[in-house]
Amino acid sequence: MILLKSFKKLFFLLFCLLFASFYGVVLASEVNVSATIPDTTYPSVPILIEPSDGSLLGDNTPSFKWYEATDNMGLSHYAFYLNGNIYYNNLPLTNLETSLFTLDYDSLNGIYTLTPKNSLSDNSYTWKIVAVDYADLASSSDTWDFRIDTLAPNFTLTKIGDTSVNISAGSVVSSTPVIIFKDDATANEPTLIASGEPNSSVKLTVIVPGDTDKIYTTNIDGNGYYEIKLGILPRDTDIRLDFIITDQIGHISVLEKVYFRIQLQYWPTTSPTSTPTTSPTTAPSLTPSPSVSLSIKPSGSLTPSPTLTPTLSLAPSGIIPIIPPKEIIHEAGDELIELLPEPTANAVRDFLNSALWKKLSLFLALLLLLVFYLFAFLLLLSKFVGDFSLTLLKKIFILLFPTLYQAKKNLVFEYRDTLASPLVKVELLDQDEQVIDLAISNLQGNFNDLNYPLDKDWRLRVKDSNFYYPIGDEKPKQLEFWHFYQGQVFNADNYHGQSVVIPTLRAAGQDNLPILERFRIYMLYLLDYPNWFAGALVLFCLLFVFRYFSIYNLIALLFCLLMFAFRLKTASSGEKQLILNTELSGASQFSDNLVLSFFDKITNSSRSLVMPFEFSRSKPLRHDFSKPVLTVFARKIALKKDNLVVGSEQISLFQKKEEITLQVERI
Repeated sequence: MILLKSFKKLFFLLFCLLFASFYGVVLASEVNVSATIPDTTYPSVPILIEPSDGSLLGDNTPSFKWYEATDNMGLSHYAFYLNGNIYYNNLPLTNLETSLFTLDYDSLNGIYTLTPKNSLSDNSYTWKIVAVDYADLASSSDTWDFRIDTLAPNFTLTKIGDTSVNISAGSVVSSTPVIIFKDDATANEPTLIASGEPNSSVKLTVIVPGDTDKIYTTNIDGNGYYEIKLGILPRDTDIRLDFIITDQIGHISVLEKVYFRIQLQYWPTTSPTSTPTTSPTTAPSLTPSPSVSLSIKPSGSLTPSPTLTPTLSLAPSGIIPIIPPKEIIHEAGDELIELLPEPTANAVRDFLNSALWKKLSLFLALLLLLVFYLFAFLLLLSKFVGDFSLTLLKKIFILLFPTLYQAKKNLVFEYRDTLASPLVKVELLDQDEQVIDLAISNLQGNFNDLNYPLDKDWRLRVKDSNFYYPIGDEKPKQLEFWHFYQGQVFNADNYHGQSVVIPTLRAAGQDNLPILERFRIYMLYLLDYPNWFAGALVLFCLLFVFRYFSIYNLIALLFCLLMFAFRLKTASSGEKQLILNTELSGASQFSDNLVLSFFDKITNSSRSLVMPFEFSRSKPLRHDFSKPVLTVFARKIALKKDNLVVGSEQISLFQKKEEITLQVERI
C-alpha cells in the first residue's frame, strides 16, 4: 500500500515537469530578455595646469587649474587632494560656489579652476586631481608640489668677527658699535655669520667713513646658513653694515645701521680706557691725543637724531701700535690704487673685492711661478723643436735650473768677439757619425761632459742656426787641439778629461742675432736669478704670503728663497779668490775678453770661461785649484812667457786671495 502511494507521487511529479517544459517552449517565442554590460573603462587622466610643479606662491588662496578628463560612460565628479588627503570631494562637472570654494568650468577650453576661500598657511604642499566615473572608477593626475610664502624673510646676525651678537631684521638696532677682535691684535678681516630663510639672497653694503662703499651679494644656503668674509678694514673706525634680504618670492627684509669697530691695540698691553661719548648739547671731555676722529652716525630708528662721538686715544710713552704686515701692505696698495684714474681705480677695487680674486689670490704666487717656468721651457724648446727627443727635453729642463745643474767645464765661444755662445747645441758623434749624446750650452757658453765612449773614436759637432762651425781658421800652434777644436777626433789616447773649447762664428756680432734668439738668451739670464730679479720675486711672493697667506703662496716663497740661496752659493763657490792682471807687450792697456781654461792635475778638475778684463785687471774669480795649468786664448792674443809664445802656464795658488800677472801679446 505504501509503495503504491509513492509510485503515484513520482508519476505525478514527472508529469508536471514534462508539462512545464512544453509550456515554457511555447512561451519563449513570445518573451524579450534585457541584460546590463558592466563598465570597466577608467576615465582619462586629468592634466594639471597651475600652480606648476615646484612653484613658489605669494598668495594664501591660490587657484588650481586642470584640463577636464573624459570617460566612455560619463564622469561623475572630481576629487581634490592636498598633501595626499582629500581636501574637496564630489566636485561637480559644472560651475559651483560654496562657502569653502569657487569652481569655474570653461567649457570652451575644457579647463576647471578651483579657488579655496579659506587661506592656506605658509608651507610646502602637494596637490593632485582625481576623476571618478559612475562605476567608481578613478584616474589620478600627476602629483605636483608648491610652496606658499607670504612673509618677509627672516634674518638674524649672530656673529661679527669673534664677537657673538643677536640682531634680527626689523628689530631696533643699538647705536653702540660692537667691539670685535679684542683678544686678537693681529686680526682684521672679520667674518659675518647669520641665519635666515633658506635660498634667500643677501645684499650687504659695508660703509666705511671716507671710503667707497663695498657691496657684497651672496645667498643664504639651503640650510639657512649665511657666512661672508670681509676684507681688511680700518681700525678705530665705526663701520656700518646694511643688509637687504630678498627671498625667492620677492619679499624683502632690511637690517641696517649695524655698527662695529676694530680697536687699535698696543704693545705692551695697557689697561683699557673708556671712550667718552657726549651729546651735541654737552661739551665733550677730551683726553689729549695726537689725533682726534669725530664720527656721526644714526642712533637707531627710535632716536633719529644723530649722536656725536668724539673718539680720542693716546698711546702712552713707550707703547707702539700693533699693525700686522698685511694691513700695511693693504694700505700701501690702496694708496697706489688712488694714483690711478678714477674709472681704472674703481675697476681694480671691484676686481679685488670679487670672489674670483679671493680664490685666485690664495695660489697666485705659485701659479705665476709655474707659468714663468712653463713659458721659459716652451720658449727654449721652440729653438730645437725640429730635433725633438726625450734627451732634448731633459737638456732643456736642466737649463731651467742653472743654479742646481752647474756647467763649467767645456766652453763654446764666439771667435771674432771672444764672447760666450749661449743656447748652442753640441752633438757627440761616434766613429760612424751617429749622434750618441747632445748638450746645450748655458748662458755662459758652458756645457758638461757627455757620455764619451771609452773604446772607440768620437768627436763633437756644433749644430746651430745662429753660430757657424767650423770657423775655417787654423788652430794656433801653441795650443793643444782640445783648446781650439774644429772637428778633431778624440779617443782614450789623446783625451784625459781636459776642457774642450770650441770656437764658433756669428754673422756680425750679438746685436744681429734674431729678436727671438735674443729673447731666449734674456730668458736664460732671468733663469740664472740675477740679484734684482731674485729680489723682485722674493718680494712679490712675500707680499702675497703676508696679505693672502696660503700654503701655495708659501711654497712659492720658499722656492724663490731656495733658488736665490743656491745662486748666491754658486756665485761665492770656492775657497780662494784669483785676480788676473795682464801685461800687454808694448806697455799698452788691455781691456778685452780672454778665454781661460784651467786644468788641475791634483784634483783632476777643469773649468773654462770667458773672462772680461777692464784696464788689464779681471774680476775676482773664486776657485778651489791648487796648481792648475792655465791656458789663455783670444783672437790674435797669445800667452807669453820668457819672451816666448806658449800655449799654457802652470800657476800655484796657495793663498786665499792672490793676484797673478800674465804676459800676453798680439799675434
